[in-house]
Amino acid sequence: MRARTGAAPALVLALALAVGACAPARDAHEARYFGSIRPPATNVLRFNNGAEPETTDPSVMSGQPDGVIARILFEGLTDYDPQTLLPVPGQAYRWETSADGLTYTFHLRPGLVWSDDAPVTARDFLWSWRRVLSPATGARAAALMYPIVNAEAFHKGTLADSTQLGLAAPDDSTFVVTLRAPTPWFLFLTSYYTFVPVPRACIEKHGARWTEPGTIVNNGAFSLVSHRQNEKFVFAKNPKYWAASQVKLDGIEAYSVDDLNTSTNLYKAGVIDWNPSGEIPSPFLPYVRGFADYVTGEFQATYFYGVNCTKPPFDDPRVRRALNLAIDREAIARDLLKGTRRAWGRLTPSGYPGYDGPAPIAFEPDSARAELARAGFPGGKGFPKFSILFNTSEDHRRIAEAVQAMWRRELNVPVELQSMEWSSFQQASTTLHYDVARRSWIGDYLDPSTFLTLLMSGNGNNRSGWSDPEYDRLMRESEHEVDPVKRAAILRAAESRALASSPYLPVYHYASHELIKPYVKGLHHTALDVHPLSRVWIDRDWRQHEPIASGARQ
Repeated sequence: MRARTGAAPALVLALALAVGACAPARDAHEARYFGSIRPPATNVLRFNNGAEPETTDPSVMSGQPDGVIARILFEGLTDYDPQTLLPVPGQAYRWETSADGLTYTFHLRPGLVWSDDAPVTARDFLWSWRRVLSPATGARAAALMYPIVNAEAFHKGTLADSTQLGLAAPDDSTFVVTLRAPTPWFLFLTSYYTFVPVPRACIEKHGARWTEPGTIVNNGAFSLVSHRQNEKFVFAKNPKYWAASQVKLDGIEAYSVDDLNTSTNLYKAGVIDWNPSGEIPSPFLPYVRGFADYVTGEFQATYFYGVNCTKPPFDDPRVRRALNLAIDREAIARDLLKGTRRAWGRLTPSGYPGYDGPAPIAFEPDSARAELARAGFPGGKGFPKFSILFNTSEDHRRIAEAVQAMWRRELNVPVELQSMEWSSFQQASTTLHYDVARRSWIGDYLDPSTFLTLLMSGNGNNRSGWSDPEYDRLMRESEHEVDPVKRAAILRAAESRALASSPYLPVYHYASHELIKPYVKGLHHTALDVHPLSRVWIDRDWRQHEPIASGARQ
């Protein structure tokens, strides 16, 4: 890939300002909307994807910007319903589940092909899933496959024979998966980007460069035309996609702009048609709330700080508890975020049926100081200088500054700030080259385990170095408990244990705050903030239809 230039954000901002300056005066109807409402000249959806993705290899990735690109290019056995996110037929047109819930048999659509016209077969899924689980691949989300028979042992290197995995391709159109225990959310996983097929021949020929324009082979609704780092990805409709006749867009442009002010200016000027969740500056949200193209809704994600539990003095749970208890979440939500997100003191978000979670961590500065004293740092005396790491974003900086001030005021500890661009931040947090690091997580499926498995020993997305045998035991017990009430109690006990040890320091519960042009149709608020873009279209006659109401999505 080409090296980062650093100039592109300034270029797109200049374009946004130029377009805005040339826009004609707005009439009363247009005043209901934030900025230009003129549809694009071509049948192309344009949006900001935030930070430049760390990787575009779906088997390896774990970041949100990365996942958006993967979902544009690839399709798994199942796909997402655009409104409910329930699994619907994708590359597989039907499947059966055994009576004991352990075996899934998927039947691929006839005539599936890659973008280079080679057939997509069950062996592609077999090879791709084995690739994710191979220790040599370094897939951070490999633990999502652990429900599969022998997947964990193979991934951790205690089993060398990949044929012992619960995966089989008895013929070109049949893919069979055997689980070690009933997993109610397994079909949700088959839509996730870690589970998509990747092109073996292309990867073996080009190695790490297989995802580059002109080289990449894919099976999704759109193909990659060009990619200019830190500026944008350009995609065109893939005529080889099995449902190409149902895809209404001719293409997609995904900008890589991590400055929230620039992103919002691009939307206002009409350079992009959708400014997704997380791309509007928090202080600006109260202003845009009144516009008809503003959309909001809570979704299953939390914002927190990870603590490097392998590094003194953060290897002491008393130190971590002190940091946790000294965060005034209500102040951050009320004063800094202007009430746009809820203060949150748990690891798991709200909204999981039958699971209400343990008591949240509260702001208790006296208890925080007592914990720090018990750890050997009374009044912060002798505490070493440390830093809060975050990826480049004004919102992340403002929150880090607030937490820095709280820790200095309540604990008298010397804390500094450190900012990195996205890929370097991902690398530093994954390899534990940090003290305290900004983290967030969006659920991969609709079950609290999508958050709680993060803290299991050896999980590639743990990124804290925390390991607790009793926590692991509880999580494994939950995997085999079929009674939903008993299972919820086990998960609650596990989350309580993690909160008490505080490898993660929760801050707030996410809510989506988006700007969507009135001519963009097919985007819906979802529980995981996931949007199948193959279902989106540009409605040039939107003025003839009922206009959207403020805060509602068509």
